[in-house]
Amino acid sequence: MTYEELKAEKARKVAEARLLLSKCQAEGRARPNASELAQFTKLEAEIDVLASQIETASHGSAGVIAGGAYLADTGDEGPAQARATQIAALGARQIAAGAGRDYRSLFGANLAADGWKSSRDWLRATCSGRYDPALRAVSEGGPSEGGFLVPSEFTAEVHDVALEEEIVLPRARVEPMGSDTKKVNAVEIGSHASHLYGGVTAYWTGEAGALTETSPKFRQLELVAKKLTVMMLFSSEWGEDAPNGQQTLGRLAGGALGWYRDRVHLKGTGAGQPLGILNAPCLITVSKETAQLAATLQYENLAKMLARLHPACWKNSIWVIHPTLIPSLLTLGVTIGTGGIFYPTLREDSGQFSMLSRPVIFSEKMNVAGAKGDILLADFGQYVCGLRRELRFDTSLGPHFSTDQVDARLIYRGDGMPMWDSALTLADGTTTVGPFITLEARI
Repeated sequence: MTYEELKAEKARKVAEARLLLSKCQAEGRARPNASELAQFTKLEAEIDVLASQIETASHGSAGVIAGGAYLADTGDEGPAQARATQIAALGARQIAAGAGRDYRSLFGANLAADGWKSSRDWLRATCSGRYDPALRAVSEGGPSEGGFLVPSEFTAEVHDVALEEEIVLPRARVEPMGSDTKKVNAVEIGSHASHLYGGVTAYWTGEAGALTETSPKFRQLELVAKKLTVMMLFSSEWGEDAPNGQQTLGRLAGGALGWYRDRVHLKGTGAGQPLGILNAPCLITVSKETAQLAATLQYENLAKMLARLHPACWKNSIWVIHPTLIPSLLTLGVTIGTGGIFYPTLREDSGQFSMLSRPVIFSEKMNVAGAKGDILLADFGQYVCGLRRELRFDTSLGPHFSTDQVDARLIYRGDGMPMWDSALTLADGTTTVGPFITLEARI
C-alpha cells in the first residue's frame, strides 16, 4: 500500500477500536467482555503494524505514530493472558498514542526464530565458543565486535518475562523505537490560573465579534536509546544442558532486565540513563506533618497526597511503597463512631492490597522508610518508555577459562521520561496537582 493508503487504513482501524470502547462506556460497563478484549488485542496488533509501516514509509518522520489510539494492554498467551485478565478487572483504559506493552504488540506479530528449533539450541550455540553460521553477529567482525542479535522470538520471551515482574512499564505509555531516537508529541502543562488548558486558551465571542488568535503550546519529547548491560556468569555445563530458553535465558536475563529497568524508571537521573519519576520536574512533594516521627506515615500524609493527584489520574493511579513502611501502615487508620471502631487504612482482599481505594504495590526499588521517595502515588500512564527492538547477547570464555565458566552479557537499549514538563497550577493560582506525588523526608 502507498503511504496515504496506509494512513487511511490505520485511521479506519483506530475508529473501529474507538467505537468498541465507546460502546462499552455507553452501556455503563466498567469492564470489557471477553469478545471485546479479543477484538481490542487484534486491532492493537494491526494498528501497531500499520504504524510501523507508516513510519518506515515516511523515513522515520517525527510524530507519525502519534495519531494512533491503543485501547488496552493485552497480549497473546501465557503471561499476556494474565495481563488481559487484569485489564478486565481494572476496566478498559484508553491510552492515546501508546501501544501494547508485550513484544508482539510493539514490534508486530511476525516473530522469527532464525532457523533455530528452540531457544535452548540457540543458547547452547552462543555459549559453545564455536563458530555457527546460523548465529547473527551484531557486526561483520563477529562476536568479539559486539555479540549476537537475539532472534525476535526469543527476544519476546525475555521482554515478556521482564514485563511480568515490572511495575512501571506494564502501566506506562510504550513507544517502539525504529532508530536510536524517537520524538513523541506532548503539550506544555501550563497553568489554569492563566486560563490555559493543555496549552489552549478559549474565549467567549459575541455574534460577529472578532476572534482572538491563540497558539496552543505543543512540544516534543525526544527519546534517545540508552544502553543497559546485564552481566551473567555460569558454568559451561549449564549453557550446554539448560532445559529450555524460557527457564534459562528468559527467566534469568528477563528477570534481571525487568528489575533494573523498573528501578531506573522510578529513580533514574536522566544522565546516561532514563529520567525516573522521583527525579522528574513534575514530581510533587507533600510536606510532612508538624512533629511527625522519623520513618513513619500518618493518615494526613496520605490524604494530602491524594489531594495533589490530578483528578484525571485517579482511576489509573497506584501506590508504590518500600516494605520498610509496612509496620507504620499496619497501625494506620481512623476511628469511626461512638464505639471507637478502628478502620485500617491498608486493606487486603484475596492477597491484593489497597489503600484509600487505590491498589498498593510494595517494592524494594523505592527508597527506605523515612527518605523522600519511600512512598509514591502515581499514574504511570503519564510516563513514556521507548524500546529498541533488538537485544544483543555476547559470551566470553577468557576471564574464567581455568574454572570452565562463561561470562555472558545481555545488551538492552531504551529510554523513559515523564510526559509532563511541570506540575499543573489550578485556577486558584496556588494549588498544584500532577500525576506523581511523593512525601518529603522524615528523618
